[in-house]
Amino acid sequence: MKVLFVSPFPPAKDGIGTYTRSLLTALRDAGAEARVVLPRPQPDAGQDVIGALSRGRSALERLSEAVAAWGPDIIHVQFAVAAYGTRTTTLLAWLHHACSVMGIPVIVTMHEVTRDTAALRNPGRVLYRSLVTRSDRVIVHTSAARSILTEQLDVPAAKVSVIPYTAAAPPHATSTPTDLRNRYGLGDAKLLISFGFVHVDKGLDDLIRCLRIVRRSDSTLLGNVRVVIAGAVRPRRGLFRVFELRDWLHLCRVLQMARRARLRQLIVVTGYVPDADVAGWFEAAAGIVLPYKRTEQSGVAALANTAGVPVLASTAGGLGEQYEGSDWLFPPRSPEEFAKVLARFISSPDSERAGAPAGPARAGLRIVLEPTLSLYQSTISDRAVPTAGRR
Repeated sequence: MKVLFVSPFPPAKDGIGTYTRSLLTALRDAGAEARVVLPRPQPDAGQDVIGALSRGRSALERLSEAVAAWGPDIIHVQFAVAAYGTRTTTLLAWLHHACSVMGIPVIVTMHEVTRDTAALRNPGRVLYRSLVTRSDRVIVHTSAARSILTEQLDVPAAKVSVIPYTAAAPPHATSTPTDLRNRYGLGDAKLLISFGFVHVDKGLDDLIRCLRIVRRSDSTLLGNVRVVIAGAVRPRRGLFRVFELRDWLHLCRVLQMARRARLRQLIVVTGYVPDADVAGWFEAAAGIVLPYKRTEQSGVAALANTAGVPVLASTAGGLGEQYEGSDWLFPPRSPEEFAKVLARFISSPDSERAGAPAGPARAGLRIVLEPTLSLYQSTISDRAVPTAGRR
């Protein structure tokens, strides 16, 4: 079987690209062939890349020729608005050609249905409907995302499959926890880490409000605790630069809140985390904090699960499903409940802080690979024998 991914891909700094690389590697280990089409040209693209969604009719025709020459059995798109930006319209145009003219079946994994449709509202819903009409099947990571598609966007339930987000392995570490503690002056403090791109939906403002409540209830509890914001604002392109500005303003507001609450000394902001430091931060963490207000799945949670690090998470989106039964869950947009959980977490002995959960979150890539291969095969078979009324 030949699988053509349309997705960001390393060395581009994108969580979806990392996910695609893991799935591509697993497919090859299972005996399949796999290549990649990028959202935009990338000068340092490797041999896995067959082309990119360049603008212009002639560029898309050249891409189609390259794809036809390779001869994929199926196209698998890994999609979120942030990953494609202004290239989303180019993706839609090329998928229409690939699906209707070239006759290649298309599967789309929608990584951020919940966040994208909530943030973009009617335009977001129109976009997702357009993407659905250009696909044979759709994959989402959570039941909540499936409900949005089937109940709000009228996507046939049979067209949507739920495949959980897989645990990811962090890049090879060259920085140790001791290196990072020395670099940022963290000493032996307990580290609560907010990891990844800074975004308004990730709840950093609620984290500051939570810390303020915890200190008010017990002034000593945070004495040897530091909060590490290990990440930066995601760079955007074109019209989507407005979202980059919004996230920068959000980070500035969060740090201002911390100063006003006299909490700034507890907080360390690292900026973008290079691959060499990723594993070290997870090893150094007492806990990973995910006070998300709105999300579907979290690559950060996947990394934490793989590393066996306790996660303090809101029940937003798929996090509630993933960490069902955890002692460290709290409602989104509720700093008061978050503060209760955080106070218990800090006060608990290390032995009582549960690490990664059992079940799908720890099952690894197998729970993604097996149903994905099955979906590929059934989609290819369905396209070979068209059925009446297919959408």
